[in-house]
Parts: sequence; C-alpha cells; structure tokens
Amino acid sequence: MITSNDFSFLITTAGNSRERLIAAYESIRKQYPQNEIVVVYDNTASHEINPQDANLKEIATDKRVYVSGGYNLALRECTKKCFVFVHDDTFIAPLFLENMIPHISETGFCNFTTVEPPVFGDQSTLQKPIKDFGRSADTFVLEDFNQFAIQHINALQETSTDSPFGGFFMAGMVDSILKIDGFDESFQPYFYEDSDLMIRMYLAGYTFTHALNSLVYHMGSLTSRESSDSSIAHELTHKIFLKKWKVEFEYFKNYTMLQHIPYKKVLTKIVCTNCNNQTQQYLDTISEESPITVFVDGGKLTQEEFGYLQSLSYIIGGMDEPGSYQIGSLQIEYK
Repeated sequence: MITSNDFSFLITTAGNSRERLIAAYESIRKQYPQNEIVVVYDNTASHEINPQDANLKEIATDKRVYVSGGYNLALRECTKKCFVFVHDDTFIAPLFLENMIPHISETGFCNFTTVEPPVFGDQSTLQKPIKDFGRSADTFVLEDFNQFAIQHINALQETSTDSPFGGFFMAGMVDSILKIDGFDESFQPYFYEDSDLMIRMYLAGYTFTHALNSLVYHMGSLTSRESSDSSIAHELTHKIFLKKWKVEFEYFKNYTMLQHIPYKKVLTKIVCTNCNNQTQQYLDTISEESPITVFVDGGKLTQEEFGYLQSLSYIIGGMDEPGSYQIGSLQIEYK
C-alpha cells in the first residue's frame, strides 16, 4: 500500500531564482515536513536551501544536464519508492499527494492539474485552469491559491479522468519509470523529451490517470517557452524525435494513444523532386535506406499529402505485400 511518506519530490533547476525555488520548497514543507526532496542544479552549485533539512538532498552538476538529465539523476538518487516531478516554479495545493495515491501502481502513473496565469493562453480547462496568482515569489500568496484550490476541488463533479499522457507533471513508481530508462538524454537542450517518454511508457503498457483534484500553481515565470533560444532548441529536438520514431508525435497521440491503432516503426527511403528547402530538409530527416521507397513530387504536394508523409509509419505499416502503391501524388515502391 502506498502512503504519502513513500514519495520523493524531484526538482531540476537552472537556479535562476533562489527566492522562487525557496518558495516552492516551502510550499512542499508546509504539507509534507518529512518527505524526501531531491533538487538537481543544472550546471551550477547548490543554493543550500535549508542546511538543517535532513530530508533535503541537493545535487550540484558541473555540466549542463537540462531537464531530462536532471530528472534522471534525481530518479537515481532518490530513496523512496514513488516520485513526483515538480518544478522550481510550482506550488502545491492541500492534499496534493493524497489525491494522486489511488491512481498509482506498478503500471499506473498519475498526472496532476496545473493552474497557470494567462501567459501562454487563456483557455481554461479542468486539467489546466487559468488563474493569475502572481508571477514572482514576491507577488505570490500561497494562502490565496490554497483557498482557490479548495473551492475548485469542491466544485468538481468527477475527481479524476483517464488520460493518454503523462510528462513533466506526473507521479509514479521509481522502479517502473527506470525500467524504461527514464528520459532519453539525447533530447538536448529541451523539448520532445516528454513526448518521447510518453511513447515509450505507452509501448511498455503503462497507463495514465489525471487527478483533477491534485493541484499545483505553475508560475511559469522562467520557462523554456520564453527563452530566446527556444525556436532553435525546438527545431533541433524535433529532428531528433523524427529520426528516432519516424512519425510526428501528434499522429502517435491521435492514432495509437487515443484510437489504439498499433504503431509500427517503418523505415523508408524518400526521393523528392521539385521540393523546396524546407520540405527537403524535413524529408531528409525521416529518410533512411530501406526496401521501401517513397517518391515525392514537391510541385504536386498538397497539405493533405504532406500529412501522409508525417504519418508514413501508419500508412506503410498496413501494407502486407511488396508492390507499387499510389497515395495521391505519392508513389510507394515496396520491394
């Protein structure tokens, strides 16, 4: 049986705001004074949040580990059987762990609800309510958020819902996530490491539940989405993802996670004529030497046909016999 004492809180941080990190730490300690907290500092010395806290483990690194490497290090260093990923800009509401515990098992993981200020969108959902409680440690008042969280939870008709996704706002058993080697650290600096993890967890037979009654406030004041280098990082890790899986995550999500259509990684050689540079670069990313060749005429390529290229693994995975196939303007030779 899992109890709240079985959890380690795992944080990886670039250490940009000591005040915010301490505030996030204190929000945990107000509810869980004895739980293990593991903080990994990304290429920086530890801040020594509280030297008197025997259950606080601070780990400094001498190189960039980013989110994927930081969480993997925290997973290896924690001593409890369960983990929960939190950030240096998240603040937990009452009964945060207790409301997730019923949904966690050796194969079951649980997502929690993130309340966010209207910075990256103003569309409020049960999984992500939009409410501004401040964007700095100076302006954030934990008691105001806790009062909102209690009112929000009391108004819920259902306290949980099935979810095909996990990610950075997730709790589960340490051994289970380490069985699939945690995050793939080749996704550097950031983006797509969570998408890759979700695919591997799904293919391993793991399931997800979203606890609508387990809340954090995600201040989001220094996230990668605001970085000046984020577009470069996104382009880089997108290529890494495509080379690895040969399909866009959106198609894996919609076809396999939501519709339970089996995924089969299929290598294809793509020959493109009359393609612009952007299309050519994309196709070069997913092209490999293979008995299956896809001939693409960029001059005839429609948006729908480009969608076919983004989901080739599903299209070709359904071809049982070698031969010649035509899909729109795409020609497929399967030797």
